[in-house]
Amino acid sequence: MLRWGCCSLLLGAFGEILPAKAEQTLVSLGGVNIQGGLDIGGSAFHLPNTNFGGGSYAPKKSGGYTRHANTTYGELYAKPMLKGEWKTGWGFDVIGSASAIGATTLGDGDAQQVSQTSGTPRSVYLEEAYLGVKVPVRLAGAHQVLTVQGGRQAFAVDDGFLIGKGTYSSGERAAWWYAPRFAFSGPGVIKLEGDPIRADVFMLESNGDNDIDRGYDRPKTSFVGFDVTWFVNKAGGHGASVYADRAAYVTLTYFHVRDADTSAHYDYSTRADRDGMNVAALSWGGTLFPVKALGISKNFTFYGNFVSEQNSHPGNGYTGVSAYGMYFEPGYTFSMLPWTPHLFYRYTRFGGGRNAEGGVKHNYDTFFLYDGKRYTYGGYWPGEIVGMYLAPLSDLEDHQIDLTVVPPVHLFRRNDSLKLGLHFYDLSLIYTSGMGLKNVGRHVSDELDASVEYTLDENTSAALAGGAAFAGPAGRALSKAGVPGDQPMPNIDHHAGVIEAYFYKHF
Repeated sequence: MLRWGCCSLLLGAFGEILPAKAEQTLVSLGGVNIQGGLDIGGSAFHLPNTNFGGGSYAPKKSGGYTRHANTTYGELYAKPMLKGEWKTGWGFDVIGSASAIGATTLGDGDAQQVSQTSGTPRSVYLEEAYLGVKVPVRLAGAHQVLTVQGGRQAFAVDDGFLIGKGTYSSGERAAWWYAPRFAFSGPGVIKLEGDPIRADVFMLESNGDNDIDRGYDRPKTSFVGFDVTWFVNKAGGHGASVYADRAAYVTLTYFHVRDADTSAHYDYSTRADRDGMNVAALSWGGTLFPVKALGISKNFTFYGNFVSEQNSHPGNGYTGVSAYGMYFEPGYTFSMLPWTPHLFYRYTRFGGGRNAEGGVKHNYDTFFLYDGKRYTYGGYWPGEIVGMYLAPLSDLEDHQIDLTVVPPVHLFRRNDSLKLGLHFYDLSLIYTSGMGLKNVGRHVSDELDASVEYTLDENTSAALAGGAAFAGPAGRALSKAGVPGDQPMPNIDHHAGVIEAYFYKHF
C-alpha cells in the first residue's frame, strides 16, 4: 500500500496551531542569538481483530512472517534542535537551524498488513540543516520580508494536503505512525512575506531511501515550483509566515517534477511514474464569505483543495497520467452554545481509474501529504483503523463528519484545556477494478472514533482515543488481497477496533 506515514494526530496540530515557545537561549552576544530545544513524543496502540481479521504480518529475517491477529505496538522519538540568528546591522539577518531525530518502534510493529516497522528498529538521522538570509524589502509601496533559505528544511504549502512531508518514516527509520520527520533536501526556498500577499519559490527533493525503508519508501522526487497566497490575518496574527494565523486565504500552487525514481519497484503501482509530471492546485480556507446578517462572519468556515496531476510521457508502464484529488469542507462553530461545539463535513476524493495496468493512469498521487495542520483527529487520513492501515489513499472517496466540544474543565492549570471528539468516516473505492478487485461492491467501511485531547500548555499535550470499524465488501476484499501469497487465508471478519494514546513535550 502506497501512502505517507501519518504523524496524523499531533505534530501538525501542536507544531503549527500551538507553536513551541520554550527554547532555551544558549548564546546571546553581539547580535548573535542561538537557542536550543528538544521535542519528545510517544504513542501506544492495540488493534483487536487487525484489518478485519486479515492480521498484520511481520517479516522474519530468516524468511516467512509472524502473523499478529491483534496488533500491539508503541513508538518513541526525540528531536534535539539548534536555531540561530545573527542581526548583522547591515540591513539583513542570517538565520540557520540544525536538528536530528532518534526514533524506535516497539512491540509488534505498525498494523499494516505487512508491517513496515517490525523487529524493534532504532535510528538516529539528520532532520533539518539549513542557512538563510532575511532581508526587509519594499515592493509596490508595501513592506515585505524576503527570505532565502538553503539546505534541508521543513516546507509546507497551506495545510499540507499537497506539500508538507519530505521524509517517510518507515523501515529502519521507525515511528511510522508518529512520523516525526518532515525535512526536504535542498537546494531550498525563497519566501516573500507581505500582507495580504505572500509567495514561495521552491526547488526541493524528497528524502527517499529504500534500503533504509525496507523497499517501502516513496519515489525520490526532485521538483521545482511556486505558490502565491492572498490572505486575511486573524487579530494580532502574522499570516505571512504562520498558516494558523490566516482568517481566510486562497492559494495557487504549481510544481514540475524534474526527476523521480522510475525503477521496477514502481512499475504498475497504484500511482503512475512521477517523472515529468506537472501538478497544479487551488486551495482555500477560513471565513471566505463573511455575512454578518446570516451569522457567518466568524463561525462558518469553508476549506478546500483541488489538485490536478498531468503527465504525457510517464514511461513507467503507462501512456500518460491525468489524475485529480480534492477535498471540500464546510464547518460551523456554535459559539453561542455551551462547550462551543464545532461541526464539519468533509468530502475527500483521491481519484482513481478503471484499469489496474496500462493506458492513461487516473489514480491520484498524494505526493507529500501531511496530516494535522488544522485539527488533531479528523485529518486527511480517513480514520484511525481502516484509513490508517488498510485503505489506499488513491481510488478512494471519504464522507467524514467530525464533532468536537471543549468542556469548561481545567485539570492542572487555569489555562489548560480538554477537547472531546467524535469522528465518523464512510469509505468507498471509486472503481474496484482499478484496485484489481473483481465483482465486489465498492463500500470499504464505516468507522466511528472517539477522542479525548488534553493540552497543558503550548509545549505539553496528550490524547487518548478508541474506535470501531465495520467492513463493507471492498474492505474485506482489500484485507484478503493484502495477505502474503504464501500464507494461509485467515477468516476475514466484519469488524475491527483500535485503542491508542500519545503524548508530546517540548523543552
